[in-house]
Amino acid sequence: MTLTVAVLDDHEVVLEGLIRGLERHGVDVVVNETAATPYLVEVERHRPAVCLVDLRLGGEVTGFDVVARCRELSPDSRVAVLTSNEDPRAAARAIEAGASGYLLKDIAMKQLVDRLEAVRDGNLVLDERVAEGVLRPQPGTRSPQNRQLLKLVAAGLTNRQIGAEMHLSPHTVKEYLSKIMRELGTHTRAETVATASQRGLLDD
Repeated sequence: MTLTVAVLDDHEVVLEGLIRGLERHGVDVVVNETAATPYLVEVERHRPAVCLVDLRLGGEVTGFDVVARCRELSPDSRVAVLTSNEDPRAAARAIEAGASGYLLKDIAMKQLVDRLEAVRDGNLVLDERVAEGVLRPQPGTRSPQNRQLLKLVAAGLTNRQIGAEMHLSPHTVKEYLSKIMRELGTHTRAETVATASQRGLLDD
């Protein structure tokens, strides 16, 4: 299945480089714009699989605004942010606005394509440099998402299977589980399940 992408970056040189790199890897770039307004018009028209948006657009409209508008104008499109901003707070804000991916601009092109495909397939994909700040476990690991993940681990699912259930990439599942294990003071999946059970984290 061909991946269709709409790219927004206010730097023309960066935009042209992205187009060339994506198309060289078989991606169909159906929209490419340097300004938010024409970009949103074209997104609504073409309904791409993934909208790839820069956060810093140099005008009154921010990348966060564009993320939210893409979700409104083309609900079936997924949105990924491609930025140089490594602040986890920016990543969290982008996700709250409706983004399913937060990627940094020093990413290799092949990896970018792979992660855009993961976003298209319904996964949440975060660069590891922001993942910890965004997915920091709540105290006691009692958040609904943490408990769901622990129950899936207890059921014997792999990281890939858990990702499919929770709409996360396997890499993000691994990062998330590692943080929960640090919180619980455990070192293996079996020990984690046993400790979670003892603390009532697997109870409904």
